[in-house]
Amino acid sequence: MKILRINSLAGVPILYDREPPSNYGVAGYPIRPHLETRFASAVDRAFQDIFLSLSASGVGDVTSILVGGTSGTSRGVAYHHRKRAFDLDGFMFAGGGIWAANSHATQRFEYLLIEAHLRRAFGTVLTHGFDPRFGDHIHFDNGDAVGFRRHSKSRTFFLQSALRYLFDQPLETDGVYGPETQQVERHIRNELNIGGFSKKTNWDAFLLSSIETLEERISVPAVVKAFA
Repeated sequence: MKILRINSLAGVPILYDREPPSNYGVAGYPIRPHLETRFASAVDRAFQDIFLSLSASGVGDVTSILVGGTSGTSRGVAYHHRKRAFDLDGFMFAGGGIWAANSHATQRFEYLLIEAHLRRAFGTVLTHGFDPRFGDHIHFDNGDAVGFRRHSKSRTFFLQSALRYLFDQPLETDGVYGPETQQVERHIRNELNIGGFSKKTNWDAFLLSSIETLEERISVPAVVKAFA
């Protein structure tokens, strides 16, 4: 396993924003994390796609990547120790704009846009909907295959959020795949002409459709629904 030491991804510098704590989401200092080669390449491609979407949506051009952790030099069995994990705190934009992961309630569309891109590239994406401990960052790693799993709380929470906020369905977002979620999912898949999520290509098609809808919603703010 080859390890790289990098200072940027998709041409954008990486900043550590946790020291001091007041730097979170607003500033940071340059770091050079260690990442496993294939994981680094996957992160680089995913960030390229994210940056293009954010720019196309009018959010802005990303100038800095804010991180709470990537992978250090210590040894261990966790994916951070294997240099195959990343904790994303936020992005800084040209002109002074900021997106921080703790803004999932106030910048919901931006959050979901970033999450959808990460889910296309990585099987493990952990957010505030999975556990409150991830309320200030998005963790992702390549320890699991990309695709939808009904028993996966993090995947189900994303699906429910997309169905509710993007496709305007009155659905609870609790991370539990029950009959109501199944019914709404099938309804929207039929509208989008997408097959069952047991096939990875269909899950990817749903993610792409979500990304397209999110770009439109961010570019032209939508009317807030009564159930939002």
